[in-house]
Amino acid sequence: MRNTIYYIVGGSLASISIPALAQDAPMQDAAPEVVAESTALSAEQQASYDGWPAEQQAQFDTWPGEVQTYYWTLTPERQSLFWRISDVNKVTLAGLSAEQQAQAWTQIEGQAAAQAATAGTETDGM
Repeated sequence: MRNTIYYIVGGSLASISIPALAQDAPMQDAAPEVVAESTALSAEQQASYDGWPAEQQAQFDTWPGEVQTYYWTLTPERQSLFWRISDVNKVTLAGLSAEQQAQAWTQIEGQAAAQAATAGTETDGM
C-alpha cells in the first residue's frame, strides 16, 4: 500500500512536469515576488510556527512557497500527516489538482490508519 501513493503521486508529477517546465522560463522574473507574498503568515499561523521545534521550522522554511501555502490549507489532522511524507511528495501533492489531492489524501489517511492499527495490535500482544 505504501508504494501505491508513490505511483499515484509520481504519475501525477510526470503528467504535470512538462507543462510546468515550459512555464518556468517566462515566470522567472515574477516568481520571487509571488513567493514572498504567498509565504507571509497570519498571526495564528505565526504563533503555530513559533511553537514548533527548531528542526521543524527549518524543514518548513526549505519548502517552496506553494507547499507552505498548501500546508496551511490542511486540517490539523492532515497537517500532522503532511509532516510524515517526504519533501518530494509534499511538493508533488501541493501541485496536484483538487481531485487528485483528494484521492491522494484518501490513500495517505488509509495508510496511516493501517499503520496505527498494526502498531496497536503489536502493543496489545505484549
